Amino acid sequence: MIKYNLFLFFAWLFVIPAGLIRLYSKKDTFYTLISRFAFFKNSKPAKQTIWCHAASVGEFNTLETLIPDIKETFKNYEILLTVSNIVAYEQAKIWTDEQIHLAIAPLDFHSVLKRFIKYWKPIALITMENEIFPNRIVLLKKARCKIVWVNARISTKSMKFWENNSNLKNQVTKNIDHVFAQDKITHERFKKLGFDIQKLTQIENLKKFRAPQKVDEIHIKEINKSFAYEDTICIASSHPGEEVIILDAFKLALQKKSNLKMILVPRHPKRMKEIVNLIEEYQFKYSVRSQNESPCSDNQIYLADTIGELPLWYSSCSVTFVAGSLLPIGGHTPYEPTFYSSAIIHGPHFSNFEDAYYTLNKNKGALKVTNSEQLSQAWEKLRNKKYRNNTILNAKNIFYNSDEKDVLLNIILKNILN
Repeated sequence: MIKYNLFLFFAWLFVIPAGLIRLYSKKDTFYTLISRFAFFKNSKPAKQTIWCHAASVGEFNTLETLIPDIKETFKNYEILLTVSNIVAYEQAKIWTDEQIHLAIAPLDFHSVLKRFIKYWKPIALITMENEIFPNRIVLLKKARCKIVWVNARISTKSMKFWENNSNLKNQVTKNIDHVFAQDKITHERFKKLGFDIQKLTQIENLKKFRAPQKVDEIHIKEINKSFAYEDTICIASSHPGEEVIILDAFKLALQKKSNLKMILVPRHPKRMKEIVNLIEEYQFKYSVRSQNESPCSDNQIYLADTIGELPLWYSSCSVTFVAGSLLPIGGHTPYEPTFYSSAIIHGPHFSNFEDAYYTLNKNKGALKVTNSEQLSQAWEKLRNKKYRNNTILNAKNIFYNSDEKDVLLNIILKNILN
């Protein structure tokens, strides 16, 4: 812990400049920025508080599956939701009421955390997926707060970090009360890290229990007028370096069928200009969502550079390439494309959802590719309607033939109550 806190001591030098940059770039409002330092406009809680934390939109989507049950189970308590970025903060606002409060999570500095704990006095922390901070864990435990890590996951890269920092690892493993690992691979990793077996429970990944967002059929039909469902692929959450491989694959695919279309959804919409320049280099015809342009039959690519519309794009495309997987980024969720009946192609890097993708590949629920040529071939394969429907059905049978949600929630909430 000494090295870690020494690092944080020097990090203070950059906190104010970094904060000003975040304000200027609109990554924070004034309130969300001061909230990171545990200054709040919320009224102090009148009752004991259950703290629920999810880092970003993906993690908060998972937390949303728990919120109604948490609210009912802890109806005599106040609930604090925290997130780490402004996009998730805006999404979480719909849950706030007299019982549920919302804030940006505190930075992992001692002084900030002490002020945060004094203000909210949490008696339990439910933290989602992979957001673990050593000082937060240690100071909460000193304040006699129960700590439960839900839908927990740990990548190969994170595993190496914790193994190489045994002091930090020991503080985390001894102070977290229970870990609900999201799959078998993760469960084994936590055992290897040294978590007491009595503190470990393997569950199903809670992402698969998230109710699908309703999509307006009228919007789907409008898109499919210009971008036919059978001939359109969705590129979900692409990262820098991936678009070149993807556009190469598109070029190859067009040589075999000239009327193919692509809906390209970058992970970070602010990269719009960079991606437009790349599309123009390839001389593809395109339109851009953020410029209020609609898909047009003359265009080949629709750049969907917006946030929160992936369900619409999944529903409009017969095939989805789940990006973040061609490069060692870790991949993105396979659950949502399956929800919306879009067949999945993915790359070789999927450490964020290892168990899910291994199971998909083993049971012919997805196609794995490593380069542009294979991506083009996989798309061609999935344009066969019978093959595509079988692939989608296999994926649905893996993920959604389950009555476990209520059982799992009861196990998790009972653990917190105890």
